[in-house]
Amino acid sequence: MIHYKKIKKFVFEYKWVFFVVFISVLSSLRSLFLPLFADEITYNKLGEHLLEGKYFLIDYPSTVTPIIPLLFAFFKIKSFPALGFVIHKIFNVTLVLYTLKYIYLFLRKQNINTEIALTITALTIVNPIAVNNFSSLYPEAVLFFCFWGFIYYSNLEFSSKNLFKMLLFFMVLILTRYVYAVLGILVLITFFRYLKDNRKKYFNKILKYSIIVLIPIVLWVKYVYNIEQSDLSEISYFDRFKVENPLLYNIKCGLGLIKHHEVTKINGLPAFVSLFVPITGLRSYVMSLILISAFVLGYIFKSKTYGIQMLFAAIVLVMLGFIVAGTGFSRYWLVLLPGFFLGFYLLWHKINLKDSWYIYGAQIISVLYIINEIRLDFFVINNNL
Repeated sequence: MIHYKKIKKFVFEYKWVFFVVFISVLSSLRSLFLPLFADEITYNKLGEHLLEGKYFLIDYPSTVTPIIPLLFAFFKIKSFPALGFVIHKIFNVTLVLYTLKYIYLFLRKQNINTEIALTITALTIVNPIAVNNFSSLYPEAVLFFCFWGFIYYSNLEFSSKNLFKMLLFFMVLILTRYVYAVLGILVLITFFRYLKDNRKKYFNKILKYSIIVLIPIVLWVKYVYNIEQSDLSEISYFDRFKVENPLLYNIKCGLGLIKHHEVTKINGLPAFVSLFVPITGLRSYVMSLILISAFVLGYIFKSKTYGIQMLFAAIVLVMLGFIVAGTGFSRYWLVLLPGFFLGFYLLWHKINLKDSWYIYGAQIISVLYIINEIRLDFFVINNNL
């Protein structure tokens, strides 16, 4: 009874946050009325063929990362496909809601006060890109869950259980989107910390868990290498590196200096602003650089915990990975969104502005986002019923 009363008091005290989360989740469920589109169709075909014993799109092997097609195969209901897609989307929303717990607990562990931690959580879930993508069948929900699970467990107290969970999240991240392999640098740093704390206790654990996690990764790398070397892949992430001067070309695309040949418009850094401003196709180098500089300065100037340092390193590594890969859709950065909001808050705090102003600003932004999402809810429902 006491525990229930504490929860009730907590919800009532921060009711605006829970209202924002509730409305955002309801809006995200409009995706249940939408048919599959774009890459969802590709993942679905891969999942169907996977159930037939072939990892093909149509006639030839694919080197698209396997986690999302595996989920399509798992949730496939042959006699009633639409029900399978609905369950799959609800599963993604559930993952996202559970991830909010990881984010909140991580922020509190970094000495971020309760209201600011909840504000950052609310700003994340109400974000227009979040509402549109977390309930879709794109990889973002899985990546969001695994990235913040990885960050959370890599910064908890030393234990074999936390170490293993961190490595499992790392494995799923790589097998969902290749670029997250860059977080291997943080895995090595975490290994060093464990060994420094107690070499005798953790050396064998690190070795055993690493082998367990590396087995599926190595097998997948071998498969990808054989298919790519034989030039058999029907659909591949690595086609972007089969151009003249691939590294320079993709870095230019990732910086937004040129348009990548696989997409219809410039992405990369100029698209960063579109993560925050819900205007379709918005691109602005100036606004994006201002926002990027703001969150970076927040991390650099503010005295911080080890966990915040690790989070900043993770954000920088992933963003650099996207630049080198020549990509940078706004939904790709969605996974890192709470980290961006934390950076903005750290800068806000550094220049001695009141926390209450940050919270009031977040509430105003949330209201504007919610009004826009309700408008879209009516539009989607009216056009699909």
